[in-house]
Amino acid sequence: MIGAGVMNMKNIKARIFFLVFLAALILSLGSTIGAATEADNSELMAEVFSAAEASLGGIEPEETLIITDIGSPAGSYAFLDDFYSEFYDRDLLYTQNLLVVQNARNSPLWFAFFDKCSGNCTYIEVSYENESEISYQVTENIDFDKLSKTPKSKAAWGEKVNSTIFNGREFAILTICNGWATGKLDYELMQCLELHNHFCPGVSSGFVLANWMEENYPLEENVSYTVFSCPSWCKEDVFVKRWDTTPGKGGIWVSSLTDDEKEALGGSPAGIFVVTDKNAGTMKAVVLGFNFDIVNAECGAKADDPAWISKYLADLWLMDKENWDTEELVSVISVTDIDEATLNEMKQAGNNPYVVLGLLDSEENVNP
Repeated sequence: MIGAGVMNMKNIKARIFFLVFLAALILSLGSTIGAATEADNSELMAEVFSAAEASLGGIEPEETLIITDIGSPAGSYAFLDDFYSEFYDRDLLYTQNLLVVQNARNSPLWFAFFDKCSGNCTYIEVSYENESEISYQVTENIDFDKLSKTPKSKAAWGEKVNSTIFNGREFAILTICNGWATGKLDYELMQCLELHNHFCPGVSSGFVLANWMEENYPLEENVSYTVFSCPSWCKEDVFVKRWDTTPGKGGIWVSSLTDDEKEALGGSPAGIFVVTDKNAGTMKAVVLGFNFDIVNAECGAKADDPAWISKYLADLWLMDKENWDTEELVSVISVTDIDEATLNEMKQAGNNPYVVLGLLDSEENVNP
C-alpha cells in the first residue's frame, strides 16, 4: 500500500510538471507569435508608406491627402498604431492630411495617397489573413481638370472607371481628393465623409440643410433635433454625424415618398426637422425643401456629362457657402407647433409624418 502511494505521488508530480511545462510552452509560443505579428504589422505599414513615396516621389505635408478605411475591415485595428507612427513620422496632420472612412467588416484594407501638385494617386490594398503583404497597387493621375478637359480624356477615365482601376472606389477617391485639393473643402464636411465614405451632391446638400437649421434654429444647450428624412437620400449621414441623431437613439426616421406625394409637397421636399427647445418649452416641426434643379442649372454641368463630372461640379458649387443663399435652394414648406403626442404619432410605423402634420391628405398617402 505504501509503495502504491509513493507511485501515485510520483505520477501526480509528473503530471503537474507536465502541465506547468505545457503552459510555459504555450505562453512562449504565444508571445513569439504575437511578436512576429507585431513585427509584420509594423513592417507592412512601413512598406505601404514606402511604396507610396516611391510612386509619388515623396509624401509632403503641404501636398498629400491619405484616404483609408483602416480600423473598419475585420482585424485591421491591429495596424492602427503602426499606421499612425508612420503617418506622424512624416510631419503629417490628422486634420489636414488624413481622412479615415468607415467601411464594412468584409471590405479590404486600402489606402489612397494623393499628391495634389501632380494629381497622381497611388492606391494600395493589403492582405493580412495569412501573410501581411501589399496585394494590389496602382498609380493614376486623377486631376479633375485634366480628366474632364476633352472628350478623349473623359473617355479614357471612363474606361478606367469601368475597369475598376481602384477596385470600385474611383468616384469616391476622385471627388474627395479633388475637392480637398481646392483648399475649400470644409473640415466639418470632411467629417461627414468619414461616415458616408464618398463625396456626392446628396451629402453636400445635407451639409447645406444642416447649416441652414443651425443658423435658423441654433443647436444650443437643451435644444435637440429629431429628423424625419423623408424622402431619403445621402443627406441622412450628415445629420447622424453632425447631430448624433442615430436611429438607435431615436434621432432619425427614414422613409420614402411617392412621386405624387412629392408633387403635393411642392416637388422637392427634403424632410421634417423637429426642434425641441427645453429652455422655451417648445417643439416645432420645420419642413424644408431642397431644389436640386437650381444646383444642376448653376454648377456648370452639361446634359451629356458623365456622372462623375456632373456630380463633382455639383459638389464644387455646394461647397461654396456664397451659393447657400441662392433663392429657393432651401425652402421652408411649413413650420408647425407640435406636442409630444404628435411627435410620437409621427414615429409610428405605417404613419406618414406629413399626413400627421396635415400637409398631405390620407388619400394621397399611398405608402403601404
